[in-house]
Amino acid sequence: MANPIKFFTISLIFSFLYFGKIYGQKDEKSLLYEISGNGLSQPSYVFGTIHAICKDDFFLPEVVKSKFSVAQQIYLEIDMDDPSMMTEMQKHMMLPDGKTLKTIMSEPDYQKVAKFFKDSLKTNIAFMDGMKPFILSSMTIPSMLGCPMQGYEEVFVKMAQEQKKEVKGLELVKEQFDALDNMGMEKQAQLMLVKMVDNWAEGKKEFKKLVADYKKQDVEAILKDMTNSPTADTAFEKDLLENRNLNWIPRMSTIMKEKPTFFGVGAGHLGGEKGVIALLKKQGYTVKAVK
Repeated sequence: MANPIKFFTISLIFSFLYFGKIYGQKDEKSLLYEISGNGLSQPSYVFGTIHAICKDDFFLPEVVKSKFSVAQQIYLEIDMDDPSMMTEMQKHMMLPDGKTLKTIMSEPDYQKVAKFFKDSLKTNIAFMDGMKPFILSSMTIPSMLGCPMQGYEEVFVKMAQEQKKEVKGLELVKEQFDALDNMGMEKQAQLMLVKMVDNWAEGKKEFKKLVADYKKQDVEAILKDMTNSPTADTAFEKDLLENRNLNWIPRMSTIMKEKPTFFGVGAGHLGGEKGVIALLKKQGYTVKAVK
């Protein structure tokens, strides 16, 4: 079984796409947006990624590559080329002292999840009893997709290295984990393990449709897919999407004033009244879709 650390960064966006409601930009069918005005001497760009997609479905339009090339710095959600990133992740993967999966789940739920991991993933969760539910849920992504995966962040890091550009992060690893941990370990187990198992078949169909809509660059369709998710949770949405968006905007403003920047963030962060696009517009920036 693959190391769960490997799938952490690709599973974060998967989690809020699969488990949360999202609101999008009407009539815009693009994943790439130009940010200009409000004192910027040169435009910056933000691209909406999806962290879990089959290699055969992966696509990167030439215009995205072009804007990536002209940018003078690259920002992803976290600093993906930081040598200490994995070590930092390991600090936050385990449940708080005194807690195990068995203590944060009812016995029937634990047995249900354990059986699923044994039957479907050939994994004994007893050996990972101290890991946070989110980490365990991330291990199911390859099975959810059922294909070799390709991550946009992985590609962007490689492109940055080839172009001798440093990759930086909009937030710290700890901030990402805090957004998940705010719901509490018991609720995290219910949303990310129990409900995932209960809705596995439906979830696979939903995710397949989501990927199809992502390939169409149809943010509005993605919103509709996620709004109907049986595992939607308002509090989770607020912690994982809205609050992080609000934190990012002043950081993005400072970053863009320094140098023209290419931002790569989960597509679910872009849309809605409290999404990155709307929040940037409220700050006086001109944000327009790049076809």
